[in-house]
Amino acid sequence: MKILFFTNSQNLNLGSYRIWINDLNAYFNECGIESAIISKDTNIDDHDAIICGKSDAGLAIEMKRKFPNKKVGVINLAADKKNLPLDFVIAGSLEEMDSLSHYDNVFLYPLIEKTYQNKMDYKTHSPVDTLRIGFHGHYPHLSKFEPSLKNALEKFNDICKIELLVITGNPEFKWKYGRPNVDIVHKPWSLETIKNDLLSCDIGIVPNVTYLNTENLPTSIDRGLYNTDYILRFKNKSNAGRCFVFHQLGIPIIADFTPSNFHILGDLKSGFVAHSENSWFKALMKLRDHKLRQKVADNAKMEFDRLYNPHDWATRLYKNILEINNE
Repeated sequence: MKILFFTNSQNLNLGSYRIWINDLNAYFNECGIESAIISKDTNIDDHDAIICGKSDAGLAIEMKRKFPNKKVGVINLAADKKNLPLDFVIAGSLEEMDSLSHYDNVFLYPLIEKTYQNKMDYKTHSPVDTLRIGFHGHYPHLSKFEPSLKNALEKFNDICKIELLVITGNPEFKWKYGRPNVDIVHKPWSLETIKNDLLSCDIGIVPNVTYLNTENLPTSIDRGLYNTDYILRFKNKSNAGRCFVFHQLGIPIIADFTPSNFHILGDLKSGFVAHSENSWFKALMKLRDHKLRQKVADNAKMEFDRLYNPHDWATRLYKNILEINNE
């Protein structure tokens, strides 16, 4: 089976293109799977499966109309797009897979960035006078600092000198919700500088879930509802991709209760998960020790390499597509 990636945009600054098309195409070929990205001289007739980009559902429908016998799919499809004539969709997390379960074939390919797979790009931790704590990602995630992470950082800053590095694709945004009162450095996300910017960090933080007030909620023993319950809100496309980058680079992390985060962090050796102010603060306090930072980062890298070998995942995806019966 030969695979063709077909998209209207080949912009490496877009994570969906960079990871699920550019990088995945490279991994397919490294595994001996014939794969190509559309170009002017590409013969579509020569390919058996067509994978379209995140924003190319319309293009995928057109491809399926023109080539009904080919297997056609879309990466990272919006969950509200239902009943499209697709043979498969590709999701980046278990959370996203569930939201797309109205399709017959939903396949998982995690956000494994080739940019960070070079073993030479790995941080060695040493004592520092100022701990640099790093955030990277889409700027709306910064609102998820509110309230627990914000309060924990401010409390930690009273004990240990810190600097918060914020890397986003929109450096002109106005941070309205959850901004902590600590020293903050803003840098734009750039493919040319992101790796070195992240390697300058001592600790990575990955907030994602939205805090919901649990006061005055109804309780019921019969229904198993208690005033100590967790209530979490997060996007259907939530994934561990921002954690992965820190794991790949050797930076220990504290992440929130997003389900995918637990696959690596749940062993209690490879990082910390936090939800309350106390848990964020206690994790920060532990990671003051550069020796522990190194140990935690090394454990996480070992688990990442074991669980997220890109060639294993690319081969698994290929087999999933190959086994589709679209007749």
